[in-house]
Amino acid sequence: MRYRTLGRTGLQVSEIGFGCGPTAGLMVRGEPDARKEAVARALELGINYFDTAPIYGDTVSERHLAETLRELGANPIVVTKVALGTEDLGDIQASVVRSVESSLERLGRDSLELVQLHNRVAAERAPKADIGVGALLTVEDVLGPGGVLEGLETLRRQGRVRCFGCCAFGGEVAAVNQLIDSGRFDTILVQYSILNPSAWTDTGQPGPRSFGEVGVRAAGRGMGVIVLRALEAGALAAAEQAHPLSGGAERPGPEYQAKLQRAQALRFLTDSGQQTMAQAALRFVLSTLAVSTVLVGFSDVSQVEEAAAASDMGALPDDMLFRIEELRGGGNL
Repeated sequence: MRYRTLGRTGLQVSEIGFGCGPTAGLMVRGEPDARKEAVARALELGINYFDTAPIYGDTVSERHLAETLRELGANPIVVTKVALGTEDLGDIQASVVRSVESSLERLGRDSLELVQLHNRVAAERAPKADIGVGALLTVEDVLGPGGVLEGLETLRRQGRVRCFGCCAFGGEVAAVNQLIDSGRFDTILVQYSILNPSAWTDTGQPGPRSFGEVGVRAAGRGMGVIVLRALEAGALAAAEQAHPLSGGAERPGPEYQAKLQRAQALRFLTDSGQQTMAQAALRFVLSTLAVSTVLVGFSDVSQVEEAAAASDMGALPDDMLFRIEELRGGGNL
């Protein structure tokens, strides 16, 4: 396992992060022995970054992660999130404090190195974001008086949280840019994959979702960049059928099927037999040196081993990267 610095937090994090969300399902729906086996193997392979949230399984993920780590006697970097609903917006600052305090209790921890805002941001509030969880917040809700940051700063003064992160997966790019430019956040969550590299590069092609090179902007301001959906919920793992633990997330919907179809152009990445499609997709993201860690959701221990091996392999060779861009430029990806 290779390690990178998580922006200005100074934390050394594994290139592969253990995602505890519901898409892969292990930490939410997996049996205790399966969870323990996968986490133990992840730790053995050098994974030291575990990402959870209270909304994953309605607090189940946090509870299961705490239970598993306690049984193993392990103390890796554990990161959770805050997702505010419309009922929380009357007193945002207090709601943030309550959310984190509840997470700390479930996780069995006195403090956390990093807490991330799970809500997306835009010019106007909405009960639900375009994608993701919680209400859609304004920049003022986050940066203004009595807002999210004041709640997080309260927790920092109490020694309960050291660093803060925000989310660029959804919402409006202009609003996300304001959070980045504020200098108040230490990390950012971004979607970045072979199929959608727009957090890092302007492809010049219209698409269903563009992230406006927010990764470049954030890294340029010293933020740690945490990548999610590098495997596009399994489409870049050549997974036509959902794992039983995944709950069938996104499948067999037309958007997912379209991603599977686009991924067919990338079959050359596995022709040598030296890597799987999932490993190639992870190596693509890790070829961008400003990326700090890639979150991968796991359904079983074999997937942990597969992802960890991708870090050991290093960046994709230049000829593969060139061919990917050639396909993209020709409109074939």
